[in-house]
Amino acid sequence: MNNSLLAHIASNFISEYENVANSSVAYLLNEYSAAQDALKSVLGLTEVPTYYITELSSSSNGRPDITGLHNDGSKAVIIEGKFWANLTENQPANYLKELDDSGKLLFLAPEKRLISLILEVEKRLGGEDRNVVVCSWIKFLGLVEIENNKNHDNHLASDLIQIKELCQKMDSEGMPPLSLSDLDPMNGRITSQFADVIGDCNPILREWEHSDFKGLQTTSSKYGHGFYFRAYQFGCYLSFDSYRWFIRDIHSPVWLKVIEHEFKTTEQIKQALNDFDPINSYGEEYGIQLQTGMDKAQLVENIVNQTKMVLEHLNNKLSSG
Repeated sequence: MNNSLLAHIASNFISEYENVANSSVAYLLNEYSAAQDALKSVLGLTEVPTYYITELSSSSNGRPDITGLHNDGSKAVIIEGKFWANLTENQPANYLKELDDSGKLLFLAPEKRLISLILEVEKRLGGEDRNVVVCSWIKFLGLVEIENNKNHDNHLASDLIQIKELCQKMDSEGMPPLSLSDLDPMNGRITSQFADVIGDCNPILREWEHSDFKGLQTTSSKYGHGFYFRAYQFGCYLSFDSYRWFIRDIHSPVWLKVIEHEFKTTEQIKQALNDFDPINSYGEEYGIQLQTGMDKAQLVENIVNQTKMVLEHLNNKLSSG
């Protein structure tokens, strides 16, 4: 996933992603008629306001993220942008009290959260409400893009790239509210034992005739545990990595990174890995494939064998090249 300027700034200097995304949506609605047309489509309205303000406080019903105002100051639309934060006590009932008779309350949320958010909203309201709409960030921004294509505006197209990449970053990296399954102690057990599995791979690979561990060490990091070694003059890092476990499509908890080779560039390593297995290769990283039902000894054997196989392939490929 590319990292836009907006996503980079938000991740490095701003703790509240939702505030950045909501301000961006308000900006789009104030600046571009195409964004207003997309909002009409989402809400099923023929008209929406042309003026939107963020965090407009009410006397007793909270402070909505975005409020769309008619010319007379009445509130026609409230937009609440969510990623993974829970609903507040004012949402949605008190926000509905702020709207005029035909007003609409829109929740924007990640695609993966829509079902649970709809259920929570309906639970709080005691059923469906025609004035409440729940839509994904990506769908709404996609509709803005469709409207923009009817009369293309380069500035809007550029703005959409920025906010779409911020939303995609939060979809994949944000922390959802904890569920009962998240708190299952088995999760902690499996995580700790993966570190032990990696530790058991270390002495076996040390006995491999093509490996060299001199001057290198085992390390623990924010996301896991692993060790460095050399093989066929490659610099390697084998690790359990909880971040790559969920962020990569193949969802492997164990990763081999090949970081250098004598007289060979990183790009050549990436290409050789992709030629070997395009599905499980990500640049210079390779996701070790595990199977359900494997016990600890089988996991260790499988990881070691795949590690050797990958490195043997790279050595043959790059040496012959």
